[in-house]
Amino acid sequence: MPEGAVFADRSRLSPRFIPSELPHRQKQVEQIAQAFAGAASDPDKFPLTILQVIGVAGIGKTTTVTKSVKQVEQDFTKNRLSLKTAYINLKLQGGNKFAIYRFLLERLAPDLPSQGLSAEEMLRYLLRYLRDNKQYALIIMDEIDYLVKTSKDTGIIYDLTRLNEFEPDRPCNVKGVVFIARSTDFYSRLDPAELSTLGRMPIEFPQYTLEQASDILASRAEQAFNPKAIGSDVIDKVAKITTSAEVNGDVRYALDLLLYAGNLAESQGANRVTLEHVRKVHGQTHPSVTTEEIEQLSKSQLVSLVAVVRALKSRKKQYVELKDVRLHAAELAEQLGMKKMDVEDYLDDLKARRLIEVRSFKEIGLHGVALAELEPVLMARIKQ
Repeated sequence: MPEGAVFADRSRLSPRFIPSELPHRQKQVEQIAQAFAGAASDPDKFPLTILQVIGVAGIGKTTTVTKSVKQVEQDFTKNRLSLKTAYINLKLQGGNKFAIYRFLLERLAPDLPSQGLSAEEMLRYLLRYLRDNKQYALIIMDEIDYLVKTSKDTGIIYDLTRLNEFEPDRPCNVKGVVFIARSTDFYSRLDPAELSTLGRMPIEFPQYTLEQASDILASRAEQAFNPKAIGSDVIDKVAKITTSAEVNGDVRYALDLLLYAGNLAESQGANRVTLEHVRKVHGQTHPSVTTEEIEQLSKSQLVSLVAVVRALKSRKKQYVELKDVRLHAAELAEQLGMKKMDVEDYLDDLKARRLIEVRSFKEIGLHGVALAELEPVLMARIKQ
């Protein structure tokens, strides 16, 4: 049943929605699936396989990996074998080795307690659990470059790429580890041993052409909007924005643009999305802040970002000082009934996510986001 005059199902524009078909990514789906070809027929002889998936934000990496792994899971099921997949977004579940391995244990071996175990013991217990229960696993580590940039604990790469060496005389039931990153820049932060275990043969995701972006957006729009609620002129415009240097091929931003333009049309009582709706929304938002980025932020991170926004609005300057941000963060935390927070702990993370600029303690700003439009979105997320 249609949602309204404009949308049939707006969830089809969500970054979490996995479409049945992935236009212009079939080659990559096949590459990843092929890397695990034969694993289901004789898993104990199949070696631990390490893959890197590299491409800019919003280029379809995570969706493609998820789709490929589903194929591998189906192969195991056909052979009456159990394959579990643990997906970890290191922006969300990261922090340190202990927290990440505990999350792995919860996903792959929920029966095992993690209390009192060291990080390495968790991995050892996990491998033993999988083998004793005749289960197999794939591990997907998304945003590995973010973890390497923000944490000194990069040994996780070394550990996960050498799982087969924990007990070299026995089969390793983790059949693969897939690392997803936006670029190979993080290589420079790894030591030679980590780099060696990671390998140097990434699966590259090229940026979409204008025609490819149009195909993808047309496919999603057909599922999300009511018939005649959106025309090819709007799709072509959003595709041009998507492939511009500013947006750099980020389809997640393009989907947000369609979503917000549709919301604007509905709020105005229109039954069709126009180019004017797209222009207005694009002029008020910025590619660095997508709904997915906002959903990945903790409450403290959101409060810190709102504090930066309010400080900039209050001072009416391009940059503000740390003391201004602290003041607004303290006021907001008190309003929300939160404990006093050290805003500095969260500014570095927001900087690493490219949501804010920090030139010095006296120069803190935003990456070109329209302040008036950003604050209500962030506050709505905080109150959720």
